[in-house]
Amino acid sequence: MEMARRLCRRIPGVLGALGVLLLAMALLSFPEEVKDGVRASVLYCLTALIPSLFPFMVLSCLMVQSGAGELLGRPLAFPTRWGFRLPGCCAAPVIMSFLGGYPAGARSAALLLEQGKITREQAGRMMLFCVNPGTAFVVTYLGGGVLGSYQAGWLLFFSVTLSGLLLGLLSGLRGKIPPKKQEARPIKIGGALVRSVSGAAQSVLIMCACIVSFGALSTLLHATGAYQALVRLLDAQSFLTPLETAAALSFLLEVTGGVGDAVRFHAGLPLYAFGLAFGGLCVHLQVFAMFPGEFPLKKWLFFLFRLIHGLLSAICCQLLCRLLPGGTLETAAPIGTVQAFSSTAAGGLSLLLLCAAFLVAVGKEGNKKLHQ
Repeated sequence: MEMARRLCRRIPGVLGALGVLLLAMALLSFPEEVKDGVRASVLYCLTALIPSLFPFMVLSCLMVQSGAGELLGRPLAFPTRWGFRLPGCCAAPVIMSFLGGYPAGARSAALLLEQGKITREQAGRMMLFCVNPGTAFVVTYLGGGVLGSYQAGWLLFFSVTLSGLLLGLLSGLRGKIPPKKQEARPIKIGGALVRSVSGAAQSVLIMCACIVSFGALSTLLHATGAYQALVRLLDAQSFLTPLETAAALSFLLEVTGGVGDAVRFHAGLPLYAFGLAFGGLCVHLQVFAMFPGEFPLKKWLFFLFRLIHGLLSAICCQLLCRLLPGGTLETAAPIGTVQAFSSTAAGGLSLLLLCAAFLVAVGKEGNKKLHQ
């Protein structure tokens, strides 16, 4: 019996070592394919992610660090307390989670938790619905840039937002209405901008690293045939077409890869809505990384609500499409093409280098203060 227990305890380690070995062999077997996948991911980060998301990340951090979020959120404090069962200081971060992009809500929740303004239970409930793609990605990048239709972008944005708000209301049903005023540790106003830029820079670098890593992983799955095998396996159990199943699997891994496959396979807008709301494992890792300590929510519950959010968004999108004149919505982007981004790689690279330089400078300054 004791030997069996020892073997069971060793199984995760053995499987992990085997996975690392297989990954290393795949990297050595398909170097050119991996290089192309990494190059495409880096280009996306430089042309779309960094220029659109970094300002919102700075703004989200600044609202919490400076205390401006509490002042700006006072008009919405009442519905936040009674609807979502969250303190009034969460009003502005909740709004930013829908407007600013996937990690913006997680970053704000982590800062509020660190400052003692919310409890771990409240931070966990925020993670049930404050993980959303944001207007810059959905409307500008996906709608205007990829699909060639801002109308489609806005329809997807409203689908994801409405379903997210519904999840927020449902998650708050079992929560207690927080008091109107809560005691919290004092906030240092001085240096709030520096701390905000530093935190946003670190978050953006982590996000880029996750996206590039998943770009390489997705390339390996395609090159080794594992992706095609998974598509055949899922297609046998799915009500989707084989091409839609392939796009859905890409969305489960990483959003931008899912968008690319959905465009190539000419998927319907409800599938986009599902993928945007679910976020993909790459986004989930980014959200986990926003919390320096233990994640304030059970991960299985987080994944479950991501899946529910995706399904609700697909349903909302289908209903909104039927309400449009003619019942359908056409996009301008032809099959298999992705239209040009609004930003340049040089601009994104400059901003990324500035983030790295700022972190180095802040780190050196912090070391000097520690030695003084």
